[in-house]
Amino acid sequence: MFGFRKKQNKSLLIMGTDVIEIIKSDYENDMAFTLIEFLYDGKQYTMGSCILPTNAEECRENISFIFQDKIFKNFEEFQSSININDKNIFQLDKPLEIIRAGIIDNEAQLKTPWGDKRLANKAVNK
Repeated sequence: MFGFRKKQNKSLLIMGTDVIEIIKSDYENDMAFTLIEFLYDGKQYTMGSCILPTNAEECRENISFIFQDKIFKNFEEFQSSININDKNIFQLDKPLEIIRAGIIDNEAQLKTPWGDKRLANKAVNK
């Protein structure tokens, strides 16, 4: 008669180009974006930017870009190295499914993967 169902969060689907646009905008404003984990064609990936070393001042010179286990100091090199299924992120025809965002020390700092409203604003499944 009465039941309580656990509320499931909807996935956040966003085009890879939109994520790159946010990362670049933050970099140009001397800010690191965050790290996100996402699924594409059933495979999990990690991508984003962060301050390295972690105790350094947040400025453009200290921002590093991450894709999987690779670290890049140069945004253009990072952008051109994001290859999924032998395609650059700008060539992907399907959106990324964000599963975690705001990752620090392997822990998601945001309660939902779409806690950063800029990601949610660009979602294709609003």
